[in-house]
Amino acid sequence: MVFETLNYTVADGIATITLQRPEARNAVNSVMSRELPLLWQMFEQDESALVAIITGDGNKTFCSGADLSDLPETDSDGRYGSLESFRWTSLQNKVWKPVICAVNGMTVGGGLHFVADSDIVIAADSATFFDTHVKVGLVAGLEPVSLARKMPMEAVLRMMLVGGNERMSAKRALELGLVGEVVTSAELMARAQHVANMIKTNSPSAIARTKQAIWSGENKGLDDALQNAWDLIMAQNSHPDCEEGARAFLEKRPPVWQSYSRINLDGKNQ
Repeated sequence: MVFETLNYTVADGIATITLQRPEARNAVNSVMSRELPLLWQMFEQDESALVAIITGDGNKTFCSGADLSDLPETDSDGRYGSLESFRWTSLQNKVWKPVICAVNGMTVGGGLHFVADSDIVIAADSATFFDTHVKVGLVAGLEPVSLARKMPMEAVLRMMLVGGNERMSAKRALELGLVGEVVTSAELMARAQHVANMIKTNSPSAIARTKQAIWSGENKGLDDALQNAWDLIMAQNSHPDCEEGARAFLEKRPPVWQSYSRINLDGKNQ
Protein backbone atom coordinates (compact mmCIF):
# COMPACT_ATOMS: atom_id res chain seq x y z
CA MET A 1 0.00 0.00 0.00
CA VAL A 2 1.31 3.44 -0.95
CA PHE A 3 0.61 6.40 1.33
CA GLU A 4 0.58 10.09 0.50
CA THR A 5 1.71 11.40 3.89
CA LEU A 6 3.43 8.40 5.48
CA ASN A 7 6.32 6.14 4.60
CA TYR A 8 6.38 2.48 5.62
CA THR A 9 9.40 0.23 5.14
CA VAL A 10 10.40 -3.08 6.69
CA ALA A 11 13.92 -4.44 7.01
CA ASP A 12 14.99 -7.49 9.02
CA GLY A 13 11.77 -7.62 11.04
CA ILE A 14 11.70 -3.90 11.91
CA ALA A 15 9.13 -1.54 10.38
CA THR A 16 10.05 2.12 10.10
CA ILE A 17 7.07 4.46 9.97
CA THR A 18 7.81 8.05 9.01
CA LEU A 19 5.42 11.00 9.28
CA GLN A 20 6.24 12.56 5.93
CA ARG A 21 5.00 16.11 5.58
CA PRO A 22 8.21 18.09 6.11
CA GLU A 23 6.80 21.13 4.33
CA ALA A 24 4.16 21.33 7.11
CA ARG A 25 6.41 20.24 9.99
CA ASN A 26 4.88 16.76 9.79
CA ALA A 27 1.49 18.05 10.91
CA VAL A 28 -1.43 15.63 10.75
CA ASN A 29 -3.82 16.82 8.06
CA SER A 30 -7.04 15.23 6.83
CA VAL A 31 -5.15 12.81 4.58
CA MET A 32 -2.68 11.64 7.23
CA SER A 33 -5.52 11.24 9.73
CA ARG A 34 -7.24 8.86 7.30
CA GLU A 35 -4.02 7.05 6.44
CA LEU A 36 -2.75 6.39 9.97
CA PRO A 37 -5.40 3.74 10.89
CA LEU A 38 -4.76 2.00 7.57
CA LEU A 39 -1.02 1.98 8.21
CA TRP A 40 -1.40 0.56 11.73
CA GLN A 41 -3.70 -2.15 10.40
CA MET A 42 -1.11 -2.99 7.75
CA PHE A 43 1.66 -3.18 10.35
CA GLU A 44 -0.47 -5.40 12.59
CA GLN A 45 -1.10 -7.81 9.71
CA ASP A 46 2.43 -7.69 8.25
CA GLU A 47 4.08 -11.03 9.04
CA SER A 48 7.50 -9.60 8.16
CA ALA A 49 7.26 -6.83 10.80
CA LEU A 50 7.85 -7.72 14.46
CA VAL A 51 8.37 -4.25 15.92
CA ALA A 52 7.90 -0.70 14.62
CA ILE A 53 9.81 2.56 14.97
CA ILE A 54 7.80 5.73 14.34
CA THR A 55 9.62 8.99 13.63
CA GLY A 56 9.27 12.23 11.68
CA ASP A 57 10.80 13.28 8.40
CA GLY A 58 13.87 15.49 8.73
CA ASN A 59 15.80 16.47 11.85
CA LYS A 60 13.85 19.46 13.16
CA THR A 61 10.26 18.36 13.80
CA PHE A 62 8.75 15.07 14.89
CA CYS A 63 5.12 16.19 14.63
CA SER A 64 3.57 19.63 15.01
CA GLY A 65 0.08 18.31 15.80
CA ALA A 66 -3.06 18.86 13.75
CA ASP A 67 -2.79 20.96 10.60
CA LEU A 68 -5.04 23.95 11.25
CA SER A 69 -5.23 24.67 7.51
CA ASP A 70 -6.51 21.15 6.74
CA LEU A 71 -7.98 19.77 9.94
CA PRO A 72 -8.38 16.00 10.37
CA GLU A 73 -11.91 14.88 9.64
CA THR A 74 -14.25 13.27 12.14
CA ASP A 75 -17.08 10.81 11.58
CA SER A 76 -19.75 13.52 11.39
CA ASP A 77 -20.28 16.84 9.67
CA GLY A 78 -19.05 20.12 11.04
CA ARG A 79 -16.96 20.41 14.19
CA TYR A 80 -18.44 17.46 16.02
CA GLY A 81 -17.60 13.80 15.98
CA SER A 82 -16.96 10.79 18.17
CA LEU A 83 -13.75 9.79 19.88
CA GLU A 84 -13.76 6.62 17.77
CA SER A 85 -12.98 8.71 14.68
CA PHE A 86 -9.64 9.72 16.16
CA ARG A 87 -7.16 6.85 15.67
CA TRP A 88 -3.66 8.17 15.04
CA THR A 89 -1.60 5.90 17.27
CA SER A 90 -0.90 2.20 17.56
CA LEU A 91 -2.63 2.07 20.93
CA GLN A 92 -5.74 3.82 19.63
CA ASN A 93 -5.88 1.12 16.95
CA LYS A 94 -5.33 -1.70 19.47
CA VAL A 95 -2.06 -2.78 17.88
CA TRP A 96 -0.28 -5.12 20.28
CA LYS A 97 3.01 -5.39 18.43
CA PRO A 98 5.68 -3.24 20.15
CA VAL A 99 6.21 0.34 18.97
CA ILE A 100 9.21 2.59 19.60
CA CYS A 101 8.83 6.34 19.16
CA ALA A 102 12.03 8.05 17.95
CA VAL A 103 11.44 11.75 18.61
CA ASN A 104 13.68 13.56 16.18
CA GLY A 105 12.70 17.15 16.96
CA MET A 106 9.96 19.52 18.01
CA THR A 107 6.76 17.84 19.22
CA VAL A 108 3.65 19.97 19.54
CA GLY A 109 0.02 19.40 20.60
CA GLY A 110 -1.39 16.37 18.83
CA GLY A 111 2.13 15.09 18.18
CA LEU A 112 2.23 14.24 21.88
CA HIS A 113 -0.25 11.40 21.22
CA PHE A 114 2.50 9.34 19.59
CA VAL A 115 4.79 9.96 22.55
CA ALA A 116 2.10 9.12 25.10
CA ASP A 117 0.93 5.93 23.35
CA SER A 118 4.21 4.35 22.25
CA ASP A 119 5.75 1.58 24.33
CA ILE A 120 9.28 2.98 24.35
CA VAL A 121 10.25 6.60 23.67
CA ILE A 122 13.75 7.68 22.68
CA ALA A 123 14.38 11.37 22.02
CA ALA A 124 17.12 13.31 20.30
CA ASP A 125 18.77 15.82 22.61
CA SER A 126 17.44 18.58 20.33
CA ALA A 127 13.80 17.53 20.84
CA THR A 128 11.37 19.90 22.54
CA PHE A 129 7.82 19.34 23.76
CA PHE A 130 4.96 21.81 24.18
CA ASP A 131 1.23 22.27 23.59
CA THR A 132 -0.54 25.21 21.96
CA HIS A 133 -4.22 24.19 22.15
CA VAL A 134 -5.29 26.91 24.60
CA LYS A 135 -3.28 29.50 22.64
CA VAL A 136 -5.68 29.09 19.70
CA GLY A 137 -8.84 28.67 21.78
CA LEU A 138 -8.96 24.88 21.85
CA VAL A 139 -9.18 22.44 24.76
CA ALA A 140 -6.05 20.47 25.52
CA GLY A 141 -7.95 17.36 26.54
CA LEU A 142 -6.89 14.06 25.05
CA GLU A 143 -3.12 14.55 25.15
CA PRO A 144 -2.84 15.50 28.85
CA VAL A 145 -5.14 12.69 29.97
CA SER A 146 -2.82 10.21 28.27
CA LEU A 147 0.37 11.98 29.39
CA ALA A 148 -0.76 11.96 33.03
CA ARG A 149 -0.20 8.19 33.00
CA LYS A 150 3.51 8.82 32.42
CA MET A 151 4.27 12.20 34.00
CA PRO A 152 3.49 14.02 37.26
CA MET A 153 0.15 15.84 37.08
CA GLU A 154 1.68 19.28 37.77
CA ALA A 155 4.09 18.88 34.86
CA VAL A 156 1.22 17.97 32.53
CA LEU A 157 -0.89 20.91 33.69
CA ARG A 158 2.01 23.30 33.29
CA MET A 159 2.67 22.19 29.73
CA MET A 160 -0.98 22.55 28.75
CA LEU A 161 -1.76 25.81 30.54
CA VAL A 162 1.27 27.82 29.41
CA GLY A 163 0.11 27.24 25.84
CA GLY A 164 3.48 26.90 24.18
CA ASN A 165 5.04 29.94 25.86
CA GLU A 166 7.49 27.53 27.47
CA ARG A 167 9.10 24.52 25.81
CA MET A 168 10.17 21.38 27.63
CA SER A 169 13.66 20.21 26.74
CA ALA A 170 14.56 16.59 26.08
CA LYS A 171 16.57 16.59 29.30
CA ARG A 172 13.57 17.76 31.33
CA ALA A 173 11.30 15.30 29.52
CA LEU A 174 13.64 12.51 30.62
CA GLU A 175 13.58 13.72 34.23
CA LEU A 176 9.76 13.72 34.22
CA GLY A 177 9.33 10.35 32.53
CA LEU A 178 7.88 11.66 29.27
CA VAL A 179 10.71 9.94 27.41
CA GLY A 180 12.82 6.99 28.48
CA GLU A 181 16.15 7.87 26.90
CA VAL A 182 17.93 10.83 25.30
CA VAL A 183 20.68 10.49 22.70
CA THR A 184 22.25 12.78 20.13
CA SER A 185 20.38 13.41 16.90
CA ALA A 186 23.01 11.45 15.01
CA GLU A 187 22.53 8.44 17.27
CA LEU A 188 18.72 8.46 17.43
CA MET A 189 17.72 5.99 14.72
CA ALA A 190 20.65 3.67 15.39
CA ARG A 191 19.67 3.51 19.06
CA ALA A 192 16.02 2.87 18.19
CA GLN A 193 17.11 0.11 15.82
CA HIS A 194 19.28 -1.42 18.54
CA VAL A 195 16.37 -1.56 21.00
CA ALA A 196 14.10 -2.95 18.27
CA ASN A 197 16.64 -5.68 17.53
CA MET A 198 16.64 -6.70 21.20
CA ILE A 199 12.83 -6.84 21.26
CA LYS A 200 12.41 -8.87 18.09
CA THR A 201 14.33 -11.87 19.45
CA ASN A 202 11.50 -12.59 21.88
CA SER A 203 8.24 -14.48 21.40
CA PRO A 204 5.81 -12.36 19.34
CA SER A 205 2.82 -13.88 21.12
CA ALA A 206 4.31 -13.34 24.58
CA ILE A 207 5.23 -9.76 23.69
CA ALA A 208 1.73 -9.01 22.40
CA ARG A 209 0.01 -10.42 25.48
CA THR A 210 2.49 -8.67 27.78
CA LYS A 211 1.84 -5.34 26.08
CA GLN A 212 -1.90 -5.91 26.22
CA ALA A 213 -1.79 -6.78 29.93
CA ILE A 214 0.16 -3.62 30.78
CA TRP A 215 -1.73 -1.10 28.67
CA SER A 216 -5.16 -2.60 29.38
CA GLY A 217 -4.37 -2.51 33.08
CA GLU A 218 -4.16 1.29 32.89
CA ASN A 219 -7.89 1.38 32.18
CA LYS A 220 -8.93 -0.93 35.01
CA GLY A 221 -8.89 -1.09 38.77
CA LEU A 222 -6.13 -3.20 40.32
CA ASP A 223 -8.22 -6.33 40.84
CA ASP A 224 -9.60 -6.25 37.30
CA ALA A 225 -6.17 -5.48 35.85
CA LEU A 226 -4.62 -8.44 37.65
CA GLN A 227 -7.41 -10.76 36.56
CA ASN A 228 -7.02 -9.63 32.96
CA ALA A 229 -3.26 -10.20 33.18
CA TRP A 230 -3.84 -13.67 34.65
CA ASP A 231 -6.22 -14.56 31.83
CA LEU A 232 -3.58 -13.55 29.30
CA ILE A 233 -0.93 -15.59 31.13
CA MET A 234 -3.20 -18.64 31.05
CA ALA A 235 -3.92 -18.13 27.34
CA GLN A 236 -0.20 -17.91 26.60
CA ASN A 237 0.49 -21.10 28.52
CA SER A 238 -1.35 -23.04 25.82
CA HIS A 239 0.47 -21.31 22.97
CA PRO A 240 3.27 -23.28 21.24
CA ASP A 241 5.79 -20.55 22.09
CA CYS A 242 5.48 -21.38 25.77
CA GLU A 243 6.71 -24.95 25.27
CA GLU A 244 9.25 -23.90 22.62
CA GLY A 245 10.82 -21.27 24.89
CA ALA A 246 11.47 -23.78 27.66
CA ARG A 247 12.76 -26.42 25.26
CA ALA A 248 15.13 -23.99 23.52
CA PHE A 249 16.49 -22.83 26.87
CA LEU A 250 17.23 -26.40 27.99
CA GLU A 251 18.72 -27.30 24.61
CA LYS A 252 20.84 -24.13 24.60
CA ARG A 253 19.66 -22.99 21.15
CA PRO A 254 17.76 -20.01 19.74
CA PRO A 255 13.98 -20.53 19.94
CA VAL A 256 11.87 -20.87 16.82
CA TRP A 257 8.80 -18.78 17.53
CA GLN A 258 5.37 -19.07 15.95
CA SER A 259 4.36 -16.22 13.66
CA TYR A 260 2.32 -13.36 15.07
CA SER A 261 -0.76 -14.52 13.13
CA ARG A 262 -0.95 -17.60 15.37
CA ILE A 263 -2.33 -15.59 18.26
CA ASN A 264 -5.83 -14.38 18.94
CA LEU A 265 -5.69 -11.77 21.67
CA ASP A 266 -9.30 -12.37 22.62
CA GLY A 267 -7.96 -15.44 24.33
CA LYS A 268 -7.75 -18.35 21.89
CA ASN A 269 -4.65 -19.39 19.98
CA GLN A 270 -4.95 -20.23 16.32
